[in-house]
Parts: sequence; C-alpha cells; structure tokens
Amino acid sequence: MLFQEFVKASPLLSMIIFSAIITFLLTLTYKFLIKQDKMKEMKERTKQLQEKMKGEKDSAKLMEAQKEMMQLSMEQMKLSFKPMLITFLPLILIFAWLRAVYAYAGVGDLISWGLNIPLIGTGAGWLLSYILFSLIFNLLFRKILNVQ
Repeated sequence: MLFQEFVKASPLLSMIIFSAIITFLLTLTYKFLIKQDKMKEMKERTKQLQEKMKGEKDSAKLMEAQKEMMQLSMEQMKLSFKPMLITFLPLILIFAWLRAVYAYAGVGDLISWGLNIPLIGTGAGWLLSYILFSLIFNLLFRKILNVQ
C-alpha cells in the first residue's frame, strides 16, 4: 500500500503528518460543535472565581465560589461531550489503522527518532510519538483557530 511505503521510507515524517492532519480535524470538530462564546464566558468566570478565592478568608463565601466553579465545570463538560462522542469511534478506527500500518512497516520506537534508542517496548513508540506531536499541534491549531 502507498501509505505503508511512505511510513517505511520516513516513519518520523509520516507520524508528524498523520498527527497534524488528525489533530487539525479534531480541532475543527471542536470549534464548530462547541459554542465558543459560551465556553469563553465560562472560562473567564472561572478565572474570576479563582482570583476571588485566593484572597477570601470567609469560609461561607469560599464554599459559594467553589459551588459556582463546580457548576461551571459541569457545563463545560456538557459542552465538550458532544464532540467527544462524535470523534470517539473515528479515532478508535484511525488508531487501529495506524497501529496496523506501523506494525506492518516494521516501525518500533518512533519516539527515539531514528537514533536506535529504544525508550519503551517495541511496537508502542508510534502511539507515544502520536501523542507528543498531537499535543504540540493541538496547542498550535487551537491558538490559530481561536478554539476555547
């Protein structure tokens, strides 16, 4: 297969590209399925409450602020739940495909970046590499696309 040859020829580059594409699609999904203005309001309110709690000595006021923060946290989780459900199954299928492609190509520990330094057991390096690159791309794409 064409992808397997690409992975064999340049496993690190292929993982960077796959991570970028998958992370970009996930970021777009979150951007369009979450009400960004509402999420931003909730994050700002949470920040305000955290600042208020830092200087607060009255335990009743602290409890009230914590209660409001808990409600905001639950609302944020509800907003994030829909895109998480929508992307869960495709991600499972993509990970199964990536595992098969990288195993077939004989790629073990990508995270060692071709230095022949096995950091973990063979075969799982592609997953750690994906996680590392996707974290970097996630920060980048969220900043560029202004996703809360």
